[in-house]
Amino acid sequence: MTTPFPDAPPLTEGAAWHRLHPLSPFVRAGRQMMSLVIVLFALAVLNERQARGDVVIDAVVIGIALAGGFISWLVTRWQIAGDVLRVETGLLRRDSRRIPLSQVQAVDVSQSGFARVLGLAELQLRVAGGDSERGGSLACLRVAEAEELRRQLLALAGAARRPARAAEAGVAQAAEPGAAEGTAPAGGSAPTAAPTAAAPGPLAAGPPSADSAGSLAGDVREAAAPGRQLFRVRAGRLPAAIVLTASGVRALVIAAAAGLTVQLTGSPGVLGPFLPVVLGVVLALWRQFNGEYATTIVAAPDGIRLSSGLIQRTAETIRPGRIQAVRLVEPLAWRPFGWCRLEVDVAGARQRHENQAEGQRLRALIPVGSRAEADEMLAELLSCRPVPDRRPPRRVIWKAPLGYHFLGWSGDERYVVASRGRVSRQTTWVPLEKMQSVRWVQGPWQRRLGLATVRLDVAGKRVSAKVSDRDAAEALEILGRLPDLARAARARAS
Repeated sequence: MTTPFPDAPPLTEGAAWHRLHPLSPFVRAGRQMMSLVIVLFALAVLNERQARGDVVIDAVVIGIALAGGFISWLVTRWQIAGDVLRVETGLLRRDSRRIPLSQVQAVDVSQSGFARVLGLAELQLRVAGGDSERGGSLACLRVAEAEELRRQLLALAGAARRPARAAEAGVAQAAEPGAAEGTAPAGGSAPTAAPTAAAPGPLAAGPPSADSAGSLAGDVREAAAPGRQLFRVRAGRLPAAIVLTASGVRALVIAAAAGLTVQLTGSPGVLGPFLPVVLGVVLALWRQFNGEYATTIVAAPDGIRLSSGLIQRTAETIRPGRIQAVRLVEPLAWRPFGWCRLEVDVAGARQRHENQAEGQRLRALIPVGSRAEADEMLAELLSCRPVPDRRPPRRVIWKAPLGYHFLGWSGDERYVVASRGRVSRQTTWVPLEKMQSVRWVQGPWQRRLGLATVRLDVAGKRVSAKVSDRDAAEALEILGRLPDLARAARARAS
């Protein structure tokens, strides 16, 4: 049998190429196939006199789509060679991707509805500082195989990062006066990193040493540890909370207007032009419910594990260093029930094949929960939690009469916290070590009142904490102090 990659580089000894599951084409083309089938079915219903030849054409179209998926599966293979994951695909246009495991920040497992029926899952790799193109995915594998491969990849990633950290520590020690004997002198060659070990088992690129095998076994056990459950959303509370959001109220208004229109006109056909709007609102609510259903948060040795989804299941591991900001949201309609929402902004772009509802908003660790549950989660995420108790000047009431009582900020040597909002109160904590820039902003109405706002930008770009409507002199003082505090926080973190 000829290989679909005749001119591929020679294989690493002991490292075998692997293929995805044979049913992967059906899963990857599941949504497109369902859309195509629905369109063809609608055309068949509308055209009751459809000729037999049209049915044959429709069947040919579906067959071509399936054949294309099969060819894509046939020319796709993956391999772990040393500390690099290699994924190669393409028939006419070849794509060979190398993903250094030392750059991998997390390995997630997700399942679409069709994949769950077939017992398959997709493996997604998030790389440091990368976008969705630099990351990698293996779609699809059996669920048990995907979970086992995830643990092995995390173990290999941890082993690949150790030599780099040891080399950096050696260089730093050599640069210090009075360095220990045996380290490389300043200006000399850096200590040589130990060779990267490979995980034991069929995925290994070579036989590991006893020490490396022991450390890798520990990493595998750490990745497989069950962890401690921190939160699980209540199934009965989530639908009620979604209905009480702005999108839910909008859907209720549209439904009431549609019902009233049909009642007055006596003809359901008048709603035809408005069906796209109604469908869009319903789909938005469904996506949020489907994405946040059964949200479970577990504290594990390798980070915070998040799993959620009703039909499409997503499992993600958020390492502590990837969290750029934490936001607590308290909508007005939720406050009588004592409910709130806790979100985190995570470094790294979203993967293209993630749950669409999750891709459009921050990650919700607590989609809806009590304040006590949010406080417990905040204690896990933040080493200390300053309270936004520094009130704005009294004259701010002329600019923000409704939101004045909710404006505040505070900070310490690790975090800055700011709160704002009347209809939806938001409290945002930003680690100073994650701060990328700080801006001093003053609008025309603020100039008349002698006020200014300080904005803190983080790498996630979904959260920008604002110390709003402070006295102009105080805002300048904050602007001058924050860069030094951020520099000191980054020095402590390193």
